[in-house]
Formats: sequence, C-alpha cells, structure tokens
Amino acid sequence: MFKRHIILSALLSSSLLAAPVVADVNRDFSQPIKVDADHEELDLRASSLMFRDNVIIQQGSLRITADRLDVISEGDDDIGEGEVFMATGTPATYQQEVEPGIIVEASAEEIRYDSRVRVLTLSGNAQMRQSGNQVSANRITYYVDEQRVTAERDEDSEERVRTIFQPRQSTENNG
Repeated sequence: MFKRHIILSALLSSSLLAAPVVADVNRDFSQPIKVDADHEELDLRASSLMFRDNVIIQQGSLRITADRLDVISEGDDDIGEGEVFMATGTPATYQQEVEPGIIVEASAEEIRYDSRVRVLTLSGNAQMRQSGNQVSANRITYYVDEQRVTAERDEDSEERVRTIFQPRQSTENNG
C-alpha cells in the first residue's frame, strides 16, 4: 500500500511551465469568475453553490468545462471568499494561457481548486499537457504559488506515472 510519488518541479520549470507563470496566472486570478450552466442551486445554510450540465467556468484566460461544479465556502466566509471549487466530468477539462502563446491543458474526472491555498488537484485519469510534453497519472497536484507539481499513481493500480518529453528544438544555426 505505498504510493509512488514523482516530484516534477524540474520538469515543469523547464518543459511544462515556464518561470513567468506566477505573474501571468496572477493576472487571471484577479479577474472575476464567470460560470455558465444549464442549472444552478444555491444553499445559503450550507454556504454552497452547485452548477450542473454544460458547466463552463472562465476567469481571464482560465477555462474549465465540467458536467458539475460545486462551490463550497469554507469557514465563516460568504460565497465569494475562500472557496473550494470541485468540477467533475467525463472528463472535466482545464486550460490556461500561462504566458503569451503558451497554453497548459489538463483533464481529469475531478478538478479541485482550493482558492485559500491556491492548489489545483486533478484526480482520476489525470493528464497535463503543454507544448507536446505530457504527464499522466491518477492524481496530479499543482501548487500554484510554488510552481511545483506532484504526480502519483493510485495505490491499488498497476498503472504508473508517465511523462513524455518532446525533443528540444536546436537553436544553433547550421550554416
């Protein structure tokens, strides 16, 4: 019953995510969040909000699509502060422009974002892609402020973490 962890910070800093990510991602997080769905349900007592069917979440360049989105306010905060966003789908998808022309795409059965600690967790057939490079695992966790990612397999599965690197383009002039 052990989990195999692979810390991918070197991979992400050089291949999947570039150094300016935090500044550009912060631009998105300062934008309003827009949610479109076929159905919405608000439970004021539970401080929760649920959207279902054809859910699209947008915040700046960030876009998530899902079958269902649950927004739960933690603690004494009102909806709008300190939420946990839980998007589920077959699969739920995520994309964000992390710097001009560089798009990170991800998909999983569940995409969870905790806005208080700025951690994005992809669970269930999780994949993250950028510029042809890809990481696949049962669970991928992205620590936004630290620019650090971990990927792990399911402890009951033989399926391992897989990373695919594209060859770097040569910058030398052969002439």
